[in-house]
Amino acid sequence: MESPAHRDRDPHPLSAAERADLRWGLKRVLTQHAEDVPERDLARALQQALRHLPVVMLHDRLLPNGLVIEHLAVGPGGATVIAGWPVADLPAPLTVECLHGIFGARADLLRDGAAADRTALVGPVLERAAGVREVIQDWVSVQSALCLDGDEPTARLRPLIVAGVTIAGPRAIAELAARDGDLHDYELASLVDVLDRALPVAL
Repeated sequence: MESPAHRDRDPHPLSAAERADLRWGLKRVLTQHAEDVPERDLARALQQALRHLPVVMLHDRLLPNGLVIEHLAVGPGGATVIAGWPVADLPAPLTVECLHGIFGARADLLRDGAAADRTALVGPVLERAAGVREVIQDWVSVQSALCLDGDEPTARLRPLIVAGVTIAGPRAIAELAARDGDLHDYELASLVDVLDRALPVAL
């Protein structure tokens, strides 16, 4: 005879990732940016690109050092710090220029279509990724991305990488956030819990 506990068990329980998404998902995105339509649109675009992927998104989170993370994705491959930038502010085409110095030193520069150096855009993203690494003490991989916010062709831009920061539209950034990894559902949910407690919503 089945015990009451066994009879009451949900035959289709939600995975840990699904439970976490219900807690930290789209509803929070829509309420956090009520007065900031462009930013809300990017948050919505990211959620849309990730809708069928095992990734949980946190938005507008405050690091212990006072910096604000616009978007933080947590998936099987770890965490991804995402900053947005309007593609209209970057004349096409974007290119990466590789500079080689003496003693084997090298550096990558991000240039826009007017040949202007836009490499400084990746610095704040790297700084925030370093802050997340400190919080989770290298528990998982932390990647960083600059998501270009704009019209539909933006989503099809070929990703560029500068100083370890992926620069692309929402679709490619979603693929980065959903990269393969070793985190199981319960570990993913635990990581989201840790980040949610450690990084309060920036008001």
